[in-house]
Amino acid sequence: MSKKTETNQHYSTNTNDFQESVNQSFDETKDNIKKSIDESKKQIPRINDIVNSYQEQSLQTTKEISEEYIDSQKQVVNSLQSVWRPYNEIYTGLVTNFFSPEAAVSAYTRFVSNVADNTVSTIRLSNNVIFSTLDTWKPLLQQTKDVSRHISNMGVNTARVFEQNSRQLAAEVKDAAAASSNVNASTNTTTKSTNH
Repeated sequence: MSKKTETNQHYSTNTNDFQESVNQSFDETKDNIKKSIDESKKQIPRINDIVNSYQEQSLQTTKEISEEYIDSQKQVVNSLQSVWRPYNEIYTGLVTNFFSPEAAVSAYTRFVSNVADNTVSTIRLSNNVIFSTLDTWKPLLQQTKDVSRHISNMGVNTARVFEQNSRQLAAEVKDAAAASSNVNASTNTTTKSTNH
């Protein structure tokens, strides 16, 4: 067997071994990514539980704040009413129903109700903001996936162009070597026939 044939077989074996090694590395990387994603998927119920717990706690806290506020305002109204009543009785003839304790209590009760409603609305709004922020991640993840795919394709296309250029260069070098070999052979033949 010629040295050139042995070199080609050795090169072919090394290339195949290298290709197999690279493919195995990429397959292992894919498996590791799949395992990592599977582990992350297993965490989803726990994350959902955390989010649900946060929502429940948020709603419970809102309820408790509202109830405490309303209870404290009941006490304020009762105190004001008890203070207001003697003055109202003194000035009953001078003061119209507009300034009655019932009217003041009714106005204050509406005020308390509005504050409680606003507190609940504010917490509901903050929850909506939090969850809408989570929803904005979905398109971002899709875009990241698309960009990653595009970058990967660019790498593959670059490798293919490099491969084609390398093959073309190797063919041109081989042709040039063959042409040089033919020129040398024809020069040697001409030189030998001139020398005889």
